Amino acid sequence: MMMKMPRTKNIKTIEAEISQTEEQLRRLKERCDKASQKLDALYELKKHREQEELLKAIDKSTRTKAEILAFLESHA
Repeated sequence: MMMKMPRTKNIKTIEAEISQTEEQLRRLKERCDKASQKLDALYELKKHREQEELLKAIDKSTRTKAEILAFLESHA
């Protein structure tokens, strides 16, 4: 039995594949960029919420500013 040789691709077929692959890569990069921006925004939101939480805790505290700062600096 004779083995068939793989069909050789012509230039137009190769160019079409290149174009298709470039487009896939462009769409993937766009999705990656959007996900990265969303992640950055979520980190920023988390940081903001944590700061609000700390300010509320400080506001409720009976400690002075100096005591709070001394505590934080001693545990840094």
